[in-house]
Amino acid sequence: MDSNNRRDKERFATLNFVHYTLDNAENGTIQNMGRTLDASELGLLIQAPEALDVGQKLTLSIGLGEDILEINAKVVHCVEDEEGMSRAGVEFVAMSAEQHQRLRSYLQAFKR
Repeated sequence: MDSNNRRDKERFATLNFVHYTLDNAENGTIQNMGRTLDASELGLLIQAPEALDVGQKLTLSIGLGEDILEINAKVVHCVEDEEGMSRAGVEFVAMSAEQHQRLRSYLQAFKR
């Protein structure tokens, strides 16, 4: 693993729609759309129209080809990008074996 890549799983450049839901005590439930920029078996880099707080928990619906994968995640970092959008690194939490297998199968296509 190189010093610029803290993940121990290979990342793949992706461009998929992602719908996310978060519970915000001040504003109730917030839902929005973003897109994936990269993916691994452990998490995603997503581009979102709003800043996401580190530690915030999300429910993600990720378009994987013809499939939609619903999975829980938490925000591990977030910065503003050159387009004025937010880039948030999210880590999957409490992933079932079935969810992990579906994600792994999708990522395998990028190895070809």
